Amino acid sequence: MKILSLDTAMAACSAAVVDTQTGLPLAADFVTMERGHAEALPPMVARVMSEAGLTFAQIDRVAVTTGPGTFTGVRIGLAFARGLGLARNIPVIGLGTLSAIAANETRRVPLLVVADARNDEVYAETFDPDRNPKSAPQISALGRAAAELPVGCLVLGTAAHAVIVASGRDDLLLSEAGDVPVAARFAALAADVTAGPMPSAVYLRAPDAKPQTATLRKIGTLTIETVGPAAAQLLSELHREVFSEFWTAEAFDGILKAPGTDALIASAHGEPYGFLVTRAAADEAEIITIGSRPSQQRRGVARQMLTRQMTVLASQGIRSLFLEVAATNIAAQQLYLACGFTEAGRRKGYYKRAAGAEDAIVMRCELQR
Repeated sequence: MKILSLDTAMAACSAAVVDTQTGLPLAADFVTMERGHAEALPPMVARVMSEAGLTFAQIDRVAVTTGPGTFTGVRIGLAFARGLGLARNIPVIGLGTLSAIAANETRRVPLLVVADARNDEVYAETFDPDRNPKSAPQISALGRAAAELPVGCLVLGTAAHAVIVASGRDDLLLSEAGDVPVAARFAALAADVTAGPMPSAVYLRAPDAKPQTATLRKIGTLTIETVGPAAAQLLSELHREVFSEFWTAEAFDGILKAPGTDALIASAHGEPYGFLVTRAAADEAEIITIGSRPSQQRRGVARQMLTRQMTVLASQGIRSLFLEVAATNIAAQQLYLACGFTEAGRRKGYYKRAAGAEDAIVMRCELQR
């Protein structure tokens, strides 16, 4: 069986083609990265497929990590695997991220895999010497993760050292086999899994906190990345959180392939907070869509994205930036006014709502180089 395996769930991007008859990778690539997975994965897959000398018609399965991990990373790998599976009619097998990390350790002893979940918590899963899971993945307090481990158990993962220290035990062994999934090592796990429906993401805590009613503290500097069509699924899922009439991944794919289109995702700690899409032609540009996730609204996310993109567009010779906003969306209008936009017109009944049509206010900002 020939398996194409993919991982973008944590601070790395990897892909491999493995022949399970020999147990050896025909081709593999691995790059440590905190961000940029959406742009790195497609060319990486193309390289390993070329080096393996195979076409997608010769691939029996696609294996992909499903989490836990960063919200952005898990979604990118899953979206790519699903798209490939649907387009090429290849079964897609989802593998837990902690099981994938466990495949790095070859010593046949009990193993605990722990990944940092922040706030003094870890994602944890235990395995027997044959790497069969003894418990489901769970969130555990840092100091409790190792409480019931047998003597001599190995501890592996990004939080391994912290867990051993917090446990106060001196009979646990730190594994240095590799703290993140490596596609070439976990691919074989997919060979014995019964193919079923397309896999979905695994989160041990909700990806969102609920919107807060109290005044929220402004966010510091965000990581703002330019993304391409590979991020269409992620953009669609974020758009769904913000708008009742959301755009599909197919719609975003078409938008992002249009000339002059730029898409940005703002994130912190590996989780996306907001998105912005613009399109430029000649010396003018328009904002196609912009939004902040409900849990991050009123924290300056949109302002940071707007400020960044306005600077970029101005450097490209764009003189005027336009947008449309619902007449009743006062909060958004106030943001745009603060960023230098002024009202330039009104489109009667532009937005079609269940309760009736709503006007759109056209706003314009003259950009400064």
